Amino acid sequence: MAARIGTFLATVVFLLLVATPAEAHGGASVTIHSDGHGSVWITAQWQDGHAINEPTTVTMFATGDASASVAPSVLRQTGDERGTQTYSGTLDPGTWRVAIDLGAPVNGHCQAVVQSAAPSATAAPTEVACLIPATASSTEPSPSPGGGLTPLWFTLGGLAVAAAVVMAFRRRRRG
Repeated sequence: MAARIGTFLATVVFLLLVATPAEAHGGASVTIHSDGHGSVWITAQWQDGHAINEPTTVTMFATGDASASVAPSVLRQTGDERGTQTYSGTLDPGTWRVAIDLGAPVNGHCQAVVQSAAPSATAAPTEVACLIPATASSTEPSPSPGGGLTPLWFTLGGLAVAAAVVMAFRRRRRG
C-alpha cells in the first residue's frame, strides 16, 4: 500500500513540475485580413490550432500611399473560435501598409500591404499570414498568484498527511 501511495505521489510531482500548458502552443500564426473597402481585422491562432483568445493587446499602425496615416489603434477582441480582433474604423481609399504588433503572450509583429477601394468600386480582399516563433513569454507558464511552487507544496503536503492518516487507520484496524 505504501508503495502505491509513493508511486502516486511521485507521478503527481512529476506531472506538476514538467507539464506547462503554454509550451503546448508553440508559436503563433497571425493573418491580416481586409475586405478591400477599408475594413481590417486579424485572426490569430497558436501553431497547434487553438485560437488566441487570451487577453492580448494588439496595436495596428497604418500608413497610406499619400503620406496619410492612422493613429495607432488597439484592436478589439471578439473571442470567437478563430481568435479574431477587429479595427473599429475603416481605411480611406488607397494603398496602405498595415503593421500589427501583438503583446504578451504572443509578442510578435506582422505587416501587409492592403488596398482599400471606394465603396462603389469593385474590391479585392487581402489575406497575409505571418508565422511568429515561440518566445520566452509564450512558452513560460504565467506566474501563479500563490508565488511559484507554493500551491504545489501545499497540495503535496496535504496528500502526504492524508496518506499517513489512511495508513495509520489501516494499521490500527489490523491490530
